[in-house]
Amino acid sequence: MDKKQILIGIVVFLLSSALVVLGSNPDTLPAKILGINTAISNPKQLYKVYLAGESIGVIESKQELENYIDTKQQQLKEKYNVSKVYAPNDLDIVKEITYNETISTIEEIYRKIEEIKGTSSFTIDGYEIDIPGTEKTNEDGTTTKINDQKIYVLDKDIFTNAVDTTITAFIDEDTYNDYLNGTQKQLEEKEPGTIIENLYIENDIVIKKTRIPAEAKIYLTEEELSKYLLFGTTEEQEKYTVQAGDTIEEIANNNKLSTEEFLIANTNFNTAQDLLYPGQIVNLGLITPQFNLVEEQHVVSKQTLEMETIYKDDNNQYVGYEKVEQDGQDGLALVTQKVYVVNGEIQDTITVGTPIELSPKIDKIVVRGTKRYTSQSLGPQDVPVGIGSWVWPTNSPYIITSYFSWRWGSHHDAIDISGPGYGSPIKAANNGIVVQSSYTNYNGNYIIIQHSNNYYTYYGHMAARYKQAGDVVMGGDQIGTMGNTGNASGVHLHFGLYNGYPFRGGVAMNPLTTIFK
Repeated sequence: MDKKQILIGIVVFLLSSALVVLGSNPDTLPAKILGINTAISNPKQLYKVYLAGESIGVIESKQELENYIDTKQQQLKEKYNVSKVYAPNDLDIVKEITYNETISTIEEIYRKIEEIKGTSSFTIDGYEIDIPGTEKTNEDGTTTKINDQKIYVLDKDIFTNAVDTTITAFIDEDTYNDYLNGTQKQLEEKEPGTIIENLYIENDIVIKKTRIPAEAKIYLTEEELSKYLLFGTTEEQEKYTVQAGDTIEEIANNNKLSTEEFLIANTNFNTAQDLLYPGQIVNLGLITPQFNLVEEQHVVSKQTLEMETIYKDDNNQYVGYEKVEQDGQDGLALVTQKVYVVNGEIQDTITVGTPIELSPKIDKIVVRGTKRYTSQSLGPQDVPVGIGSWVWPTNSPYIITSYFSWRWGSHHDAIDISGPGYGSPIKAANNGIVVQSSYTNYNGNYIIIQHSNNYYTYYGHMAARYKQAGDVVMGGDQIGTMGNTGNASGVHLHFGLYNGYPFRGGVAMNPLTTIFK
């Protein structure tokens, strides 16, 4: 028998003797007699602590760690005026049954959290507001994008009040309250007026209660948050000190703002005609709303019925000759429209029903020459087109939804005309020759007409084009129909006037101050 067998035999013998002496079942013997570690034989309920998925130790009490964190973070409590501070969101405390683990103290675990994450990782009760982003393709082909937003507040009333404040930058506060309370003044028959039929935020905003990391940007006041919701930043906006003789329109234009954007950024003004005084401080911030406020208006207004120009062709007179046979006169009508507004900007206008005529329009009758010159010296354009009377390019009633001005930080080199409706006639603004008739993704269907004196007119977003390059047109001839092709937010005509060929060195001009004075 070798030494190993002898040793085993001795152990077995000793164990057997012990069993005999004690007269007990081996299963009931004390662990010490059996040579078994008592720590292994008696499992404990402990808590394993994980930070960002990595184990940082084992503790005896989850509650003690949570209480210790709360006690140590008095500075956070004072900063945010809260009664309790919690563990980081990525700290997991998992209950487990174990026989043998090295137990960490609460202080050791707390120090490890501070070393790895810092004190700013601790959390407090609050609300997370998720606002889906938006993306808009502008008429010029550029894209305006607002990213998804996560906004944190301790009290959700801060958010709802900030939204209300932001809304009143776009809508008069009394008008907004009347809408909310159902106290809007009803429109009288045949009387002008506006009511809001529907008002809503287009983004699907989600508000949920959560624990906010102290490192996050937390909005503590509605003033700060409403500033962010309107401008996309809480940084101080550029200011301007009003000088003697300044007007709102001049200040806005000189600082690349539309008057509408100026009024939204300065809610203490109601219209572009409001008076300024020297030394007054105004905001020049470019608004970047973080949500889309949609306002559906029912508008009844008195609008001009533009007189039509009726032409009588005279083959005995050369092209360019015009003689007024009957003077015209504009009329007046009561027009009902549905106006679709997003963040204070008109996106679409639809005329409802037939306008009620208040005073009739009288059409202008003009005799014009149609005889063509035959001189070969004129080159391929054998029809010298003279300047006739400028003709408004759409039917009336209409509304100008965007002017020749700054808009969204870039200049809108045309006017947008809406109201007559999809498929309504688009007319040549004067005698001329069509030099382009084509389509692009951002212009949609468009036509460019060359006139005398180096004038060119541009017609964009048409539903259909009736003229091709090389066609000779007379003022008032239908060249297409109104639509929303290309990058158009609604049905409208993008009408531009240029001195020189558009986009090839031509200079954009304001049609309302140049040809439609």
